[in-house]
Amino acid sequence: MNLIHILIQITLVNCNLKLKEGTDKIKSILNQYKIRQRRCDLEIDNFVNKTVNFLIKNERFGDILNNYNVSKCGLRVKHLEKHVSSLLIHEDVPEEHWMEYKTVFNKSYETNHHETVAKTTWLQNLQLVAKHNREYLSGKISYSLQLNHFGDWHVNDYISGILKLQISTIPLFDPARDYSRVGYRSFRHHKVPRSLDWRDLGFKPRREEQWRCGACYAFAVTHAIQAQLYNKHRKWDELSPQQIVDCSYEDGNQGCNGGSLQAAFRYAAREGLARETKYPYRGKKGRCHSWGTVRVRPRRWAALPARNEAAIESALANIGPLAVAVNAAPITFQLYRSGIYDDPFCVPWRMNHAMLLVGYTPQYWLLLNWWGRKWGEDGYIRIRRGLNTCGVSNMAMYVEL
Repeated sequence: MNLIHILIQITLVNCNLKLKEGTDKIKSILNQYKIRQRRCDLEIDNFVNKTVNFLIKNERFGDILNNYNVSKCGLRVKHLEKHVSSLLIHEDVPEEHWMEYKTVFNKSYETNHHETVAKTTWLQNLQLVAKHNREYLSGKISYSLQLNHFGDWHVNDYISGILKLQISTIPLFDPARDYSRVGYRSFRHHKVPRSLDWRDLGFKPRREEQWRCGACYAFAVTHAIQAQLYNKHRKWDELSPQQIVDCSYEDGNQGCNGGSLQAAFRYAAREGLARETKYPYRGKKGRCHSWGTVRVRPRRWAALPARNEAAIESALANIGPLAVAVNAAPITFQLYRSGIYDDPFCVPWRMNHAMLLVGYTPQYWLLLNWWGRKWGEDGYIRIRRGLNTCGVSNMAMYVEL
């Protein structure tokens, strides 16, 4: 009778080809029954175990059901965006796929030679992506890749073009820097939830693009402060990263040529930040100018103990989203599409990009990037926990208002 009840509940799950969501619901039902069963119910327990394991191994095939095999199909203009972003598993794509790629990502090139070079790089990346995704579908790899807007970039151009975070800065006095970590110390013994996602608590920032400007440090700091505004007042304000890009030279930053989180926090605490509507982002260095009324001026900021995941969990749960430094150099990071990222070549000692840490589970960290919605999982990435992949736990910083 219990087995009949399980099967009835499973049939009520409406997947609508959303295999990941449907799988999660089915696993939840099965696990509930698994907890309830007595030791004597061996047949049901065996059924539950086998079914849950099967679903875990096969849920990634939802990519095939949801998006089809883009190497073999020919879709029209209204389907181009889905077509290009879908799971690619074969290298033998038709010639039209290049044209569709350029349309979706609004690509244009100065000369025919520049386009030829870009297409050659795109085809090389295509080989990598297709091979990688076949291994992803076979269960050997936990994340997938795609030819996103960096798909026609050589990895060297990608690294030199936008990964410009500076780890150190000029040693200037900063009264707002809290070397004692008072905010963290007041919460460090509090219990934290097993998992956390600030998006579920209402923090849903606009997905922004830094373009060809090494301004990741400015985006990470403004978003960390925006999170505190939301956390404190439940009021949403977009703050200006362009202000930090233009005006924090005396703190050691270099506009679109890079900067540090420390210098950006120092500037924001001293001068305050304006709303982005008053000082909009342009994706290039401009002249620092008056912005009118300051929207917010942070009270203090601090760096958490390095390589301490428990400290990061505590600060993330009790204070809010954190600005973190990561290594984004691997080409798999450049072309990341979905899944739990754990490339062993994403070493923790080469930090070159700043992001916002907004959540965690026992398996991964959840981070927001500044590369638009078409990169990763709607602008986010999940990075494997436990091995300090990409150096996520090396340099995490919080701010307080």
